[in-house]
Amino acid sequence: MQTATARGPPVTRRAILGAAAVTAVGSTSGCVRRLRSIVNRESAETVSLTVTAPPADSDRLATLIARHIVSNLEAVGISTTLKILPQSELLRAVLLNQDFELFVSRLPPVADPQDYRSLLHSVFVGEAGWQNPYGFADLVADDHIDRQQRTAGDDRRASVAKLTGHITRTQPFTTIAFPDEIRAFRTDRFTGWERRGVARPFSYLALERADGVPPTGDLTLELATTDSRVTQNLNPIAVEYRLPRPFTDLLYDPLVRRFDDGLAPWLATEWTFDAGAERSTITASLRPGLRWHDGTSITADDVAFTFRFLADTSLDALDQRVPAPLFRAWTSIVSAARAVDDGTVELTVETTSEPVATQTLKTPILPEHIWRKQRSVADISGFERSDNITDALVWPNLEAVGSGPMVVDSVVDDEEVVFQPYEGYFLCDAGPLPGVPERFTGEVPFDKLRIRALPSNETAVELVAQGDIDGTATAVDPREEIIERIASVPELSMVVERSDSPYHVGYNAATKPFSNPYFRRLVARLIDKQHVVDTIFRGYGTAASHPLDGTQWGPTELAFDGTDPAVPFLGTDGEVDPDHARDAFRTRGFEFDESGTLLLR
Repeated sequence: MQTATARGPPVTRRAILGAAAVTAVGSTSGCVRRLRSIVNRESAETVSLTVTAPPADSDRLATLIARHIVSNLEAVGISTTLKILPQSELLRAVLLNQDFELFVSRLPPVADPQDYRSLLHSVFVGEAGWQNPYGFADLVADDHIDRQQRTAGDDRRASVAKLTGHITRTQPFTTIAFPDEIRAFRTDRFTGWERRGVARPFSYLALERADGVPPTGDLTLELATTDSRVTQNLNPIAVEYRLPRPFTDLLYDPLVRRFDDGLAPWLATEWTFDAGAERSTITASLRPGLRWHDGTSITADDVAFTFRFLADTSLDALDQRVPAPLFRAWTSIVSAARAVDDGTVELTVETTSEPVATQTLKTPILPEHIWRKQRSVADISGFERSDNITDALVWPNLEAVGSGPMVVDSVVDDEEVVFQPYEGYFLCDAGPLPGVPERFTGEVPFDKLRIRALPSNETAVELVAQGDIDGTATAVDPREEIIERIASVPELSMVVERSDSPYHVGYNAATKPFSNPYFRRLVARLIDKQHVVDTIFRGYGTAASHPLDGTQWGPTELAFDGTDPAVPFLGTDGEVDPDHARDAFRTRGFEFDESGTLLLR
């Protein structure tokens, strides 16, 4: 049976996994010899590729990376076209319709090895979203992913090292570099930007009113963004609209929040972990008196509903499940969720590793009385297979009802979204709470939060310089003229934070020629990662060989150290060496015609 998908022609998961299995046992199978004979009789065709990227006015760095790749592919003899799509259309083409060959974008943060589960495990090939959008089916990778999920301590670290090594060898995607995110801000009305950081919207709650600003009275925090998607959609599971650090974090709370110093109890006051032989149980207790923004009580039924709903947004109304396209790395290991009573929820998790299991508590909780209504099949255009897309996945949710510290005040499409503090929030009138960072307790330092969508980085920085806006919510381009403008205004300061969302190139491994791991590796070797950082990022970034590079989980031998240890660049200073590169392709069995154009059989 074919698995219907919202990302284009249905992918037969059994066929993909079967192909992987044939590869694994190919040396003993006569069928492979017959297949090779058939393939060799095919006439050779010239290779022609399309690189998809966002436009420069929304992500100039991604556009320039794509041009770098196109230039080097052309130099080797591969006809290549650059296709520019707006951010939401690009993500819809890639994550929902699987309509791409290779694309350039930011990768969602891989903060824990478990994030690889949704990103690369073959069980997710038929799903929409950041669930294996590459169509990568590899039994060895699956085994390593499963093993790290079941283990802890040194055993897990060893499994992660093997998984990382396999990923860098097979290159289902190519990690390029972590950018340094640059933001401009003023300190004449709010302070604490440098201490708290500004990459995560939740950090705005920890700002303080500047000296001389009355402690009471109307005061609006004005921020600029060059990404208007926040003014178009506030659905926390609409994957093509969510940023790596989304503003929906201010609207929807999880049971537990993660900060730099560890996990902090949030909607839950405490939780216990009971390991079994094959699976475990997490029991969490909710804070008393919690309410949704519409005044409805938050109960354990809402929590249990959230995990069931994210696993199947149709709630068993369709023949097949329609999972939410976000949070799957964690929700997919929750096999059961039930309310013990109004204030206690019990989760059954398919792991005996406590570090893995407790990550599920970071999932944002949704109000059942609002989201249950969104389980029907959506009637939409723009999706190649919409028969298994529910309203929940495409609902704009512009009047969001959540439990977070902010509520929606107003929204003007493509112009602005305004939030105001939720007066019933549990931290507003609270003193110190066990486990909760003290900087978030007490009154919010502003009366409104206005996010204004602006057409360019230059406009955003100029308005900050003039005092019309307090800061830039999204990172600005590291162009020399923008950095100099920030430095030229005494009242203006700059915050630089390393992003945990790297730029990467994704390959459609379900189609030729990217179904061949050697081809993916060779394309990866046409990308000069250090050149990207030095010239495109102007030094504001760090080249990387994989998403965990530079973290506690990154194996030392696979760290980027001036060059990529797995896929070193086939050239120097950003320019590929055509002869050297063609020799590398020939070594792996690829051919070129008399004019130097790559052929594919």
